[in-house]
Amino acid sequence: MTAVPTQRGLASPSLRRRSCGAEGFTLVEVLVAFLLLAVVATVVTLLTGSAVQAFARAETATAALQRLEQTRALLASDLGQAAPRLSLGQSGERLQAFTLTPSGFVLVRRGAAGTGTPVRKIAWGHDGSSWLRQSWPAVDGAAPGASTVMLAGVREVRIRVDGGRGFTDRWEPREPQALPRAVELTLVPEGRPPVTLLFLVAA
Repeated sequence: MTAVPTQRGLASPSLRRRSCGAEGFTLVEVLVAFLLLAVVATVVTLLTGSAVQAFARAETATAALQRLEQTRALLASDLGQAAPRLSLGQSGERLQAFTLTPSGFVLVRRGAAGTGTPVRKIAWGHDGSSWLRQSWPAVDGAAPGASTVMLAGVREVRIRVDGGRGFTDRWEPREPQALPRAVELTLVPEGRPPVTLLFLVAA
């Protein structure tokens, strides 16, 4: 008796090959998938890098604002406690109570009442790239101490004082113990807009 071929046995080789191909991916499809993954990875990397840079810039700006506020507070304290007191230089020369220098100013700061803070001679100045604060171990006859950098990256500093007739960049008092009424300080940082601060003296 002749066997009757089943339907499965009647399947042609070409149909079997087509069926197997439908279950997998062609080489073109695999290459396209890899290309899309590469594009997505590149976009994610760029976005992550931009986010990190933005965060770093924000963190740097916040730190700069904090340093500026600390400097402003110390300037306000020094100028607000300025004393109409003469001092002696290292060679014994008499110095007026407030001296305007080409890059800053020098003053004598009285001690805060009830705190035991001694009278001190203080200088603020600009060295071409930083805004500095300097103090003396004694008001009379001593050599100045080391300078402290308060603000780095300062390209230019402009100072004006008000002696009662408006602000000017000159300070020539009639009396050596005289103090200006106010000091206007303009700081020009690198790559940022100028900052102008106003302080009352001996307030």
